[in-house]
Amino acid sequence: MSAGKDLSRRGVLGLVAVGALAGCGLDTDSTVSPGLPVELPPGEPLLRTPTGPQAGATPDEIIRGFIHAGATSGEGLEVTRSFLTEACARAWIPDTQTVIYTGTPTIAILDEAERSYRVSARVTARIDADGRYHVAPPYDGARFDVHLDKVGGEWRIDGLQNGFGRLLEEPEVGYIFGNEPYAVHYPAIGWNTLVADPRWFPQDQLATRLVRAQLGGIPEHLEDAVSSDTGAKLAVDAVPVRSGVAQVDLDEDSVSSDATVRKQLAAQLVATLVARREISEVVITLSGNAMDVGVDEPLTTPEQFGFADRIQTSSPTVLARRGTKLVSAGRDRLASMTTRDMWRSTSKFEPIPESSRRLGLRPDGKEIAAVDRERRELARYRDDGSVITASPFAASMTRPCYDYGGVLWIGGAGLGREAGHRLWAINATVDPEDLTEAAPKAVPCPWLDDRYVVAAVVSPEGSRIAVISEEERGTGSTLEVSGVVRRANGLPTKTSPHAFRIGADLVEMVDAVWVGEARLAVLGRRDKETQIQPYLVDVGGPVGAMTTRPGMSMVMTTGDHEDVVLTSPGGRVFQRAGARWQELKALTGVVTAGR
Repeated sequence: MSAGKDLSRRGVLGLVAVGALAGCGLDTDSTVSPGLPVELPPGEPLLRTPTGPQAGATPDEIIRGFIHAGATSGEGLEVTRSFLTEACARAWIPDTQTVIYTGTPTIAILDEAERSYRVSARVTARIDADGRYHVAPPYDGARFDVHLDKVGGEWRIDGLQNGFGRLLEEPEVGYIFGNEPYAVHYPAIGWNTLVADPRWFPQDQLATRLVRAQLGGIPEHLEDAVSSDTGAKLAVDAVPVRSGVAQVDLDEDSVSSDATVRKQLAAQLVATLVARREISEVVITLSGNAMDVGVDEPLTTPEQFGFADRIQTSSPTVLARRGTKLVSAGRDRLASMTTRDMWRSTSKFEPIPESSRRLGLRPDGKEIAAVDRERRELARYRDDGSVITASPFAASMTRPCYDYGGVLWIGGAGLGREAGHRLWAINATVDPEDLTEAAPKAVPCPWLDDRYVVAAVVSPEGSRIAVISEEERGTGSTLEVSGVVRRANGLPTKTSPHAFRIGADLVEMVDAVWVGEARLAVLGRRDKETQIQPYLVDVGGPVGAMTTRPGMSMVMTTGDHEDVVLTSPGGRVFQRAGARWQELKALTGVVTAGR
């Protein structure tokens, strides 16, 4: 599995954060203020070695010079530190937080006599100390205070707010962090697959940074859904890479003695490290001695440990719809299907009312779930011609979604005894006439609070769920990802206690679908936009606009982000074809398994 390599490659990112900035002893001021960007001459390239302070520089020039010089890592940071006093340079930790801004930061004098200044910037995103990328909501901003003093007759910064790391202009992010995230990996509980958690790190000592992150514990939004040997530590805080081989030496006393846990840890480290192009093999030792992981050949892929890559190996079943009829269609056939093809094809399913537009397909293609026009009735159409209607349990039902294990998920507002519930799972692999085993089971998700679910889609590997929610209709949307906690038999019991917010600059969203291990296609709009448009939203990454196609209400995929299919409320269907949308005029809908 080359999980990291499959994560989105983006040119330059946008990130900006600031709350309490870093550490030479000033108090934090978290007041938000809009601002304007660090000025780079047009066309000037970003240099690996920044320019140090010039003789006779003013306080304003020293502050701006320090901000510019922060766009580096490794040895280049010694130049950045030359803008600081010796004590402040020792206290400053650049990786504490990266605030990414747009526009030009403003610098205001707070107290000329005290030589204190305030820098304000408009934030687009933040990268925290764990390497996790947080897109900023609209109008986010940050400001931080600095203090200067003279050293040898020259101005130097001798006070930075606690927690301040870097303030980067958007084009500088890709230079320091690379043009793509890398993923750390966690074994899914109940599945033989690894869950990728994207992170952003400076490129110097990257192998060491990745292993530190891998051994750093389970992210709270995946708690109870994945596992890891959380006690494992490096024997020496370094991971050398020579001739394509990464050497990971773990402290023997810190690693679990359980053989299964050791194999899983080895698979995690291999999946995380081989995502780097310069690493083709991983050697794992315990305090210098070989660690037995039950694999004789060189460690090059997590598949050696029995982990499957469902993103690469699975191709979803696709059904094409015209009116009340749904028929099997290969993903490559949709664009060529005609009304005659639809008329001549035979369907295994009973006709589904045209008004039931919210559909889901079980991965084996043997069952379709349909929500009626009023969004209060759920019916399951089986390929043997039978139709099972669930007793009413929710209003405002979302589009159904089946996960990899055949569990049917649906969001809504609970009715009667289900009042207060927002998310349900139905075991679609048992006899639907078994009213106990096949009944909808509420799935607790404490992070959802009282918000209403607009859309809920389970990730391809089945260990995460992405949920669009809102306080009330028209009050703004939130998109979050949380782990799915399951029993040994694969049935869900709850979500992780916390969720990770993504796509925060989208203020309204109506539908979403997973198009990769850490990417979703989302129908939404940014602030000031008047119409819903398709976007690509990365988990732990930026939001990217797709070719415009306004007025759509549902999004699916027949593969990945290149195979997105959009449907309008009136039944017009568009399939992504490179940089344009091709209308599939013979169809009124498409439904794909597990999507």
